[in-house]
Amino acid sequence: MGESAPGPTVPLSDAVLRLSITDRCNLRCRYCVPVSGVPKVARAELLTLEELTATTLWLCRAAGVRRVKLTGGEPLVRAGVVGLVRELAASDAVDEVSGTTNGVRLPDLAHALAEAGLRRVNVSLDTLDPERFAELTRGGRIEETLAGIDAARAAGLRPVKLNAVLMATSWRRDVPALLDFAGERDLEVRFIELMRTGTEAAWCERELVSAAEVRRGLGLPEIGNGEGTTTARGGWVPWRGSAVRVGWITPRSRPFCAGCRRLRLDARGRLRRCLMDPTLLPLAELLRTTSGASVAPTLRDYLAAKVPAAGMGSTLPMASIGG
Repeated sequence: MGESAPGPTVPLSDAVLRLSITDRCNLRCRYCVPVSGVPKVARAELLTLEELTATTLWLCRAAGVRRVKLTGGEPLVRAGVVGLVRELAASDAVDEVSGTTNGVRLPDLAHALAEAGLRRVNVSLDTLDPERFAELTRGGRIEETLAGIDAARAAGLRPVKLNAVLMATSWRRDVPALLDFAGERDLEVRFIELMRTGTEAAWCERELVSAAEVRRGLGLPEIGNGEGTTTARGGWVPWRGSAVRVGWITPRSRPFCAGCRRLRLDARGRLRRCLMDPTLLPLAELLRTTSGASVAPTLRDYLAAKVPAAGMGSTLPMASIGG
């Protein structure tokens, strides 16, 4: 698995590999985990950190991917995450290592992660209301996530982005509060339309609200084509006498599939071309059992067959897909 890869099979310049390093999480967010919970993957089936590193670096070289974002589950609950960041950041195959997190473990890890080479983080924060936060996360404490945001800023991780899922019953309270919070702390906030990933379909449909409806309700300007990304459209928006950097992620109302350049590698070493892709490539297994040169044509054919998703919904929980 450690052998060098050939040149890019299907070059993905400016692409991001979302690397799930665990299916475990210390929160149980309603839109991510069904009320019945999620069967945990047997630890023996999860790649070791060494295997994750080798598979990731081979894929980056083979596909021309230069940016890696650590996801989960919650990536910071996995022991050894700092060392993994250090290995990836030190490689000439990777230009940037970033992460997405619920923030709970950032007070303990932010400085070590920054020193290891982590450049920036996205922190999930759907509401600033403590009771609403506890309801959505099924028992989480907002104080822990807010402390994590402060720790990321203190460690020099820039930018710190907030990921907030829009919900029909609460956006009128949550979105203005999050814009205030982001503006006061020089954070970027990304508002995401609700998708169904393993959670109850009826609840997701009741809570669905489009980004356009939210913008109209708050008098915010129409979005453009995005700045440097195909998923989060937006930029600086005027808000209560200042400006806040906002991204709108619109998979339901304004899909961006045709221009998406994201790949996902889960904690078992299986590659997905899309969050909703039902067809997996068992990349780590292939690299274990055959040469990288032999795997390269298989990877090329798999990536070449990437097509827009049939719909923005999946029966698989987000933690199982890879964040």
